[in-house]
Amino acid sequence: VGLFVSLGGFTRDARMEARLQEKRRLMLLDMKQLFDLWVEYYEKIPDEQRNLLHLKPDYFLSLTN
Repeated sequence: VGLFVSLGGFTRDARMEARLQEKRRLMLLDMKQLFDLWVEYYEKIPDEQRNLLHLKPDYFLSLTN
């Protein structure tokens, strides 16, 4: 099992190569996917790892007509 994270995303060839791996499971994550997973599973992440990328709620008031 392998996990590759790239701030700049992946080329089409890299994504294709990851999909074609039969003996290994490779997952390619861009920064947005990593952040979305972090937010989704934040409450389940141990405190030690959570402290590496601490999230706190940010509230704002939105006025609509």
